[in-house]
Amino acid sequence: MLRVIIAMTIAAGSAAYGQILVRRGMLQVGSLENYAPWPVITYFWHALCNPYVIGGTILNAVFYFLFLAALSWTNVTVALPMTAIEYGFAAFLAVIILKESVPPVRWAGIALVIIGVILIARGGGDN
Repeated sequence: MLRVIIAMTIAAGSAAYGQILVRRGMLQVGSLENYAPWPVITYFWHALCNPYVIGGTILNAVFYFLFLAALSWTNVTVALPMTAIEYGFAAFLAVIILKESVPPVRWAGIALVIIGVILIARGGGDN
């Protein structure tokens, strides 16, 4: 079970940091405002060429491969809920890197989710 916890913690951290990078990249690309075909293609091309979006996508791929490994070691009812620790990582990184504000009630909700993940992890992995 320890390898599942380690893999999923690294996976969640990777996914959270990946999402922060994608958000930073999309702030540089700007908002999608024109829905005509050519502007949409151009918009997404700029997004796909942004270094932050590329880096974030790579980190999200790391998450996915670690998740696949965890699924080979334990039940989906253990591995999937453990992905929720990403919420804590994402909120922390959003405050530090993106300077976002996270209200106390949101922190409380994140804490409840993480408590739930701990309860699931303590239940064991049966495989």
